[in-house]
Amino acid sequence: MKAVAGALIPILFAAQMLFGSSDLFAMARRPSESEDFPKLVEGWRYTVGDCYRLALRRMETVGIRQEDIETAKAQMFQAASEALGDIDFNMNAFHQDAPKPGTQASDTGGGSLAGTFAARHRRDREFTFNQPLFQGFKSVGAILGAGSLKGQRVEEKLRTQQLIFLDVSKAFYAVLKQKEEVEINKGIIVLFKERIAELEEREKIGRSRTSEVVNAQANMKTIEADLEQSYGKLANAEFTLEFLTGIPVKADQLADDSEGIDTVSELSDYLTLSEQLPSIKASEKAVKTALQGIIVAQSGLWPNLSLVHNQYVKREGFQSGFDWDLTLSADVPLFRGGENIGNIKEAYSFWKKAKLTYSLVKRQVNLQVKQAFQDWQTSKNRLRALAEAVEASEENYRLQNEDYSRSLVSNLDVLQALEVLHNNKRTANKVRYTLKENFRRLQVAAGEIPGDIE
Repeated sequence: MKAVAGALIPILFAAQMLFGSSDLFAMARRPSESEDFPKLVEGWRYTVGDCYRLALRRMETVGIRQEDIETAKAQMFQAASEALGDIDFNMNAFHQDAPKPGTQASDTGGGSLAGTFAARHRRDREFTFNQPLFQGFKSVGAILGAGSLKGQRVEEKLRTQQLIFLDVSKAFYAVLKQKEEVEINKGIIVLFKERIAELEEREKIGRSRTSEVVNAQANMKTIEADLEQSYGKLANAEFTLEFLTGIPVKADQLADDSEGIDTVSELSDYLTLSEQLPSIKASEKAVKTALQGIIVAQSGLWPNLSLVHNQYVKREGFQSGFDWDLTLSADVPLFRGGENIGNIKEAYSFWKKAKLTYSLVKRQVNLQVKQAFQDWQTSKNRLRALAEAVEASEENYRLQNEDYSRSLVSNLDVLQALEVLHNNKRTANKVRYTLKENFRRLQVAAGEIPGDIE
């Protein structure tokens, strides 16, 4: 038994060095129950960071990526088993019919070679140690490849989380945008009602025609239809945010804490930052994994050396005096019908494809950062111009109202000014939240997720 314990210690130590004690005994632990997702807190206003944290706990895609990491860990154990060898405890109980009287088997003694094979019962117990000595670097390649795969899965999970942040941001700003759209339509309807009331008063004294009142009412009904559409879009945006976060958050419970959207770093800074993007790192590790695959495939051309040691606890018959035996085996591959060459070519092709994918991902990231930066800059300039347009439209509507009261312009001019004001407000609102979305998209494209919400 001391020999068994002595053989187990280095193997367990090597496994712990490879995977860590927490991973080594992870299979022995019962998975804990998932925690309940946070409920709505009375009076709490949720920021985009709050919604992101809720989404990380809710979204199944994060859990799927985590299981990919666990699968890669399992593959590391499987690869290590090739190098660490096997330990088995075997028990055999052999039973056979009694020899027929008068035969040679019936005349043998129990302690001789013939007597051992003629015995009706024979038992043995032993520990078997099977240790591979050389496999053409197959084990090394498999372990390193599994390690690179694990790193790749970790980076893919990080990128998935970043993309979830982008989805949450879009849903978050969509809710706020539709909420503002509702308020804009309500405000314009109030102006129309004031306008209609004034026209009706003027109609009573003969200073306005009935058609002017009807025209204003028709325009107001169009805005009321837009208002109903805004309510529907607001509800759908809230449903999307609820899908991501797992809780029914309403527009009034959101707090827009966007900061720094007007001034960002230079494009070159974002391009430099994007070089550490998880998607790039994942592709880089995929190249390393594929390279180790070539080493594993090439191992088929090398001979295999293995050592098998049996430590007997109990033996019966003529072998009862032997406590152990040792077998050294060498397997030299001579011909496999092209299997090894095919495996090597296939592994080499996977490696080349991984390198091309890595190059493509880097160029795509570069393009995405440039486009996101340009979109942010464009929406920023548009918002500045539209803010001035809204201010000018409000002034124009006020002046048209005054001129109409002095009979200098027609009612059509006033309604047209009101329509321009409505359109400019809606467009400015849309661009304002497009700017916020573009800011978040630029952050995600470069991998710059704010530290307080990671």
